[in-house]
Amino acid sequence: MDITSAATLYLQQLGEQRPRISDLNPSIFTNGGPDPSSLVEISGVRKSGKSVLLMQLVSHCVTRCDVILLNVSNKINAQLLGRHVRDAVENSNPNATSTELEDKVEKCMDSLEIINCFSSAQLEMAIKAIDQYILLDNGRISLIAVDSLCEFYWLDLEPEARQRKYTYYMNWLARLRKICNKFYVSCIYTVDSSFTKNQYASSRSISVDYKLHLDYVKSGARTLNDKNIFINNKGVQIEDE
Repeated sequence: MDITSAATLYLQQLGEQRPRISDLNPSIFTNGGPDPSSLVEISGVRKSGKSVLLMQLVSHCVTRCDVILLNVSNKINAQLLGRHVRDAVENSNPNATSTELEDKVEKCMDSLEIINCFSSAQLEMAIKAIDQYILLDNGRISLIAVDSLCEFYWLDLEPEARQRKYTYYMNWLARLRKICNKFYVSCIYTVDSSFTKNQYASSRSISVDYKLHLDYVKSGARTLNDKNIFINNKGVQIEDE
């Protein structure tokens, strides 16, 4: 067996030992998921609830595994995230005492590493660190979360340059897809809807396994994949439930 094959086998074995999150939230992932090596796109217009939904899903994940959260938009509210984690812990431990709940919440918060990124260069460095040593050193990480993947598009746009939004999006997504496939982890990220529109058939496309689209209209109505929703202090809720 050559070195490349041995390394691939080792990463596969490491990935198979990572905690599973395939039944994360049945009301949102109606057919199960996310599976290992999958990409989850949360898209929507501004103020549609993308960051809220991301925090909600991350909170469910930390009750099962370790999570890396790349805070690119700096919209992640630590206090709100803490409340979501507490809700997730209480829901999964209905008979726990107050002391037990506090201990579990603390352990869940310790399972979450937040990396703040203030430029595309810092985001690139964070992704390289995840690829080169973070995932190798921690076999409990099953999820990478990114809030506002294309946040720096306008800052990265060179004068007179004409890079399409979709191309910019695909360039970042290719990096995440490579990591997911290599380490058998999932990635959930938010992106503005304007980046997801491919108007040119010749453009390179990276397949996305799960698409969660949030819509927000002027009347105040909200939908998630065409299901009516509302947002409260517990996050995104399906109206029919």
